[in-house]
Amino acid sequence: MEFKTNDLILRTVTENDIKEIARMWEYPHETTIDKAYEALKYMEDTHSKNRQKSICHLCLGVFQKKEPNVVIGWCGLDGEAEMGKTVLFYMIDEKYRNQGYATQCAMELINYAFEEMEYDIIYGGCAKSNVESYRVMQKAGMVQNSFYENGDYIFSIDREAFLNSKSYQKR
Repeated sequence: MEFKTNDLILRTVTENDIKEIARMWEYPHETTIDKAYEALKYMEDTHSKNRQKSICHLCLGVFQKKEPNVVIGWCGLDGEAEMGKTVLFYMIDEKYRNQGYATQCAMELINYAFEEMEYDIIYGGCAKSNVESYRVMQKAGMVQNSFYENGDYIFSIDREAFLNSKSYQKR
């Protein structure tokens, strides 16, 4: 699976990426090649379970178009993290932040969830101290509409809001 945004390639990682998986899987710390293979197997297993309106877990490597072999982050949709919810996630290496990459990931994944996977609603969340992530979700069309018990933010976007959003109308 592969998506392209203005600056990025979001794609399924393979065995060819194993050194990059080891370098980035437990960001900001590197992990072993053996653990990277475990992570790759987990991603392959969960990706094979994904169906329309039922994503188990979709994790994609984030690559810059100008450096297509270097993982700069992870993004995806997780249907296992919270009961009854499919949750958007992203993580970008500090060196590559504040360049709009997380927003590009979020917008592409939201589009995929509604257009290809036929979802009715997608969720997201961030720590109350994470202003940057809060802004990413807003730019992607998500609305902060509740809180976790610890006070962190919960966001969502439904199909109707997606269809009325500027990001959808640009396509």
